[in-house]
Amino acid sequence: MSRRRIHNEYSYLLHRRPYSETSLLVDLFTREHGRIAAIAKGARRLKSRFRGALQPFQELVVQYSGKGEVRTMTLAEPVVAREFLSRERLLCGYYMSELVIRMLHRFDPHEVLYDAYKEAIQLIRGNQETQQVLRQFEKTLLEEVGYGLHLEQEPATGRNIERGVLYRYRPGTGPTRYDGKQGEGVLVHGDSLLALSLGATLDARSRLELKRLTRGVLTEHMNGRVIHSRAIYGKLFPGLDVDDELAEKDQQSETRN
Repeated sequence: MSRRRIHNEYSYLLHRRPYSETSLLVDLFTREHGRIAAIAKGARRLKSRFRGALQPFQELVVQYSGKGEVRTMTLAEPVVAREFLSRERLLCGYYMSELVIRMLHRFDPHEVLYDAYKEAIQLIRGNQETQQVLRQFEKTLLEEVGYGLHLEQEPATGRNIERGVLYRYRPGTGPTRYDGKQGEGVLVHGDSLLALSLGATLDARSRLELKRLTRGVLTEHMNGRVIHSRAIYGKLFPGLDVDDELAEKDQQSETRN
């Protein structure tokens, strides 16, 4: 079998690590072929043709060849001049990249998700509210891998989700009206579910509820594997946890009334 050559493929670098003294092993998210692993030979040399190109969160045009699990990269060029993410926005980018690595199989194309990833990076770079961007990206990711969220109807009854109604959302079964009893799942208002479905602006309560919802669903489908970028985010920005606790108290007070 001849070595297959791929030319002018749009991609993003998800992860890289040293491979021998002079090369890098990279994980790419390509638009037409999904996730691929490739060796960038000589990329660690000072005069490498890859130098400065293999950076996260900048779209690349790449070329590679090979027929096994790991391909050989022959070209990588930025589509535009490099732009940086800063502070917590950088960690948001790493979080999305880690989700792609953990949720997608190699060589499984997801053009819709690629476009969503690209748009999310651009929005975060443009100072959009990060939680809004992340929830929409997670929603698209879950849809693309076959675990789409139930945001408009109760699967068990077929009833439409209503604003002002509190639901218990269980991963795998979806939302049911909250009956006041203890149980598994995440409490979330209909307003939050509909806002995520429509791509509407999220208020503080919806941001909290949907963050917990997507976290629970993703954890379910990753078999409990830890998202390392999320843990780092919590350590660097611990003050955000206080907001979560205050919002939780407000939500508990509402459910008792």
